[in-house]
Amino acid sequence: MRFVVISNSKHLAPPEAMVGLLDAMVGWVNKHTASGKMETSWASAGTPGGGGILNVNSLEELDAIMAEYPFGPFSDTQIIATVGLVEAMQRAKQAAQAMMAAGGR
Repeated sequence: MRFVVISNSKHLAPPEAMVGLLDAMVGWVNKHTASGKMETSWASAGTPGGGGILNVNSLEELDAIMAEYPFGPFSDTQIIATVGLVEAMQRAKQAAQAMMAAGGR
């Protein structure tokens, strides 16, 4: 299961906590990249935020990873489930055909 995670600062962490949080963030990214759970990560240029793509086996695994996210208390985080484009288009086409066959235009 692949998820796009986008996080933006809702308020800045206290200055005295920033060095520790930044170190924790690098550790969190390195841990989940090394495990293969984080496919890619990025920082947003010029703004306090960023994101990544997580590939996990369950929603519980996603929840466990996000529970460790160092900037969680200071961020608005959006998580978007992804599916393959071709398969999604095929399902949309089948749904449209079913509606047309049922008389719903």
